[in-house]
Amino acid sequence: MDAGSEKPKRKRVVLCMGAYCNMDRRAKKLYPRLQALVDELNGDTYPPPIKLEIATCLSMCGAGPNLMIYPEALAFNDLDEATLERIVKDHLAQE
Repeated sequence: MDAGSEKPKRKRVVLCMGAYCNMDRRAKKLYPRLQALVDELNGDTYPPPIKLEIATCLSMCGAGPNLMIYPEALAFNDLDEATLERIVKDHLAQE
């Protein structure tokens, strides 16, 4: 296989739903919007290029709600819906 035909690595998006990140249901309120954005980007591609996951702790509790994007290991903190949409646009939609 030549370098030009390699498939891009699948992205993993991990939203923390741990006790601190989900205090007052903050992370739980973000999940449906994140799911919709990821579904829109994935379309009907199989396997989907972006996999959405939930974590119980990302070990950044004081900065939550938190999100990680792999394989780059990008960390995002203090999420709200506007920040979430910007992250998806800047780091996932460009693929």
